[in-house]
Amino acid sequence: MFLAIAAAVVVTSLAMFGVWRRLFQRLFRDLYTIYVSASFVRTVRSACRRGKLFIDVFEEIVAKNPQKTFLVFHSESYSYAQVDAQANRVARVLADLGLGSHDTLALVMSNEPAFIWVYLGVHKLGARIAVVNHHLMADALRSSILSCAPKLVLVGDGHDEDLPARVAALRPELGVPLYSYNPASSLACSRCGSGTDLPCFSGLMTKSTGDPPPSGTRAGVKLSDPAAFIFTSGTTGLPKPAIVTHKKMLQCGHNYSPVGFSSDEVMYLTLPLYHASALNLALLNVISVGATVVLREKFSVSQFWSDCVRHRVTCFQYIGEMLRYLVNTAPVPEETQHRVWAVVGNGLRADIWEQFQRRFQVKHIYEFYGSTEVPATAINLFNVPGSVGRLSPLLSRLTNLILVRVDEVTGELYRDTGGMCQRIAPGSRGVMLLKLTERVQFDGYLGPASHTRKRIVRDVLEVGDFYVNTNDVFSLDADYNLFFKDRIGDSFRWKGENVSTAEVSNVMNTASFVQDTNVFGVNVPGYEGKTGMAAINLKENHEIDSEKIEELSNLCRSKLPGYARPRFLRFQRQMSLTSTFKQQKTDLAREGYNTQVVRDPLFYLDRTKDQFKPLDETAHRKIILGEIAL
Repeated sequence: MFLAIAAAVVVTSLAMFGVWRRLFQRLFRDLYTIYVSASFVRTVRSACRRGKLFIDVFEEIVAKNPQKTFLVFHSESYSYAQVDAQANRVARVLADLGLGSHDTLALVMSNEPAFIWVYLGVHKLGARIAVVNHHLMADALRSSILSCAPKLVLVGDGHDEDLPARVAALRPELGVPLYSYNPASSLACSRCGSGTDLPCFSGLMTKSTGDPPPSGTRAGVKLSDPAAFIFTSGTTGLPKPAIVTHKKMLQCGHNYSPVGFSSDEVMYLTLPLYHASALNLALLNVISVGATVVLREKFSVSQFWSDCVRHRVTCFQYIGEMLRYLVNTAPVPEETQHRVWAVVGNGLRADIWEQFQRRFQVKHIYEFYGSTEVPATAINLFNVPGSVGRLSPLLSRLTNLILVRVDEVTGELYRDTGGMCQRIAPGSRGVMLLKLTERVQFDGYLGPASHTRKRIVRDVLEVGDFYVNTNDVFSLDADYNLFFKDRIGDSFRWKGENVSTAEVSNVMNTASFVQDTNVFGVNVPGYEGKTGMAAINLKENHEIDSEKIEELSNLCRSKLPGYARPRFLRFQRQMSLTSTFKQQKTDLAREGYNTQVVRDPLFYLDRTKDQFKPLDETAHRKIILGEIAL
């Protein structure tokens, strides 16, 4: 009897110890998160009180350590002073061309050193820069440029050799001066050797001094003014320019302070600079502490670790797809000879997380959540695989972030009988909302006010409150770890890019034999995010044949960037609609490209020939096993 009682006491004590240990761990992690967040807030508020713009921060770094290496690109190396001189030349040339404070330059350029000094040069004038996705084609490219009402357009060459011609073809519709940046052209020639007759901006720079523009050039520019426009996928099918203010630049430039980012860092950056994660986070954080950035035009699996060793890289910015590629490659000696201690990014699956960390011996993985337009952020400081951070009741109260129940098909928020939204409990899924206050504001989009208003939700927890909807769905585990699950609305993410279903549908619908197209994302084993699938309804009296398939292949190649081209096609006799006559995506996405379920004709994109081919059970099996790459 005594032994039984003693055993029970021991078991109960161990159970209580486990409970207290778990509670203590939760509390410790909350308090540590609050501590580093408070430090970040103090730093940003101090910077804002100084009233200086981020370009002032850059110039202070230049004055403090002019010969420090700022930028490395292949075998080229540039000090802070050299980049500053180039940015001064950009500013002077732009001023001579009539660009002033509050005017906008549209930059269409791939990753190259000029991107950075053009970006800085525009800010030296107090002007605004719209960074346009250089992969865009036709309507999306034209719309992106026009939507920010630029006074000038500057297009680069880089590794996208047909880019100048693509932009030049839009010249009659743009109605503003276009310039090409091509430093390889003859310095004596006023036109760039890009296969177009565009004036050569880089040639003009060689005739300009590297001295700073006149003092007072950006006088009158406020922290609340727009500094840049970064494009997000639009539900109308065309990208929308999200406003990045000077204040947000200061905030973004300190986002890595909680993880110990210092001037000793060498950041390896392969993500496109038109992305907020590359521009607003990686680059601005490098500048704010006076660190070094190693820039590459695009991600290369074969060169990745050798680059890290050669340039003594200490950290890099990732998307989940990058790390998946790395863990699936054959081992190389450099993968354990590097100095990388931390990686920062998003979209990393838990299984890839553990494989990557174990194989490549990287101590810290900092997975974060952020939005280009919504000031909602979270970061995983505790190496919890797959998590983007924490959202306990205490942290929710302090950050103004909440998760509420949502219909993930329609995007409608569930409300109780009193009309209020319903917060989720651990173990559930919900959409993230951010409360708007006097200090927390939503800058929204440039253009129609309706685009910004559509993101605002009122009467969420109390009558009269206002929240901004991130349209992103998360789950919470029992320890209040936060996990990104899905994106609501007419977009999905594939290979690090947001794909607008409406944009793809609009392109497919231009085919003469297509009645309507329903585009949605489907999961593919081994890939991050979702890939595109298009359910196509043919016009009456039309049958699918090889000529129509070829026409669709050509249409996708000519009108859509590579990441937006659907990987699967399904041809339906009747379009799937909901009871309210909206396109039905849920059932189609669930059936996907499963040849044992779908009886309609199915096709997949053969990447080796960039053509659609019939999808049979053999091809389906190879896709599932990863033997056919998408």
